Amino acid sequence: MSPPPSQANEEGRERQILVRAIRRLPRLCRDVFVLHRFTGMPLEQIAEHLGIGQQAVEARLAVALVRLSRAVDEAGGCEPSERK
Repeated sequence: MSPPPSQANEEGRERQILVRAIRRLPRLCRDVFVLHRFTGMPLEQIAEHLGIGQQAVEARLAVALVRLSRAVDEAGGCEPSERK
């Protein structure tokens, strides 16, 4: 069953906010975030793939998550308790 049109519109708006925020991340933060969250690559493997230390990967992922959270909050997206 499809969600009601208003819910589908809201989800589409939030998705657009998130995509724009991901595109605005610094390159290395974006690469780490995408590799980890969308491909499921482990942090150790990301470090090897990008030629950086695992602590650097963890730091870049943390920066990405903070910036994305702020971008969604500033755009009036979902409440922190609603995020998955």
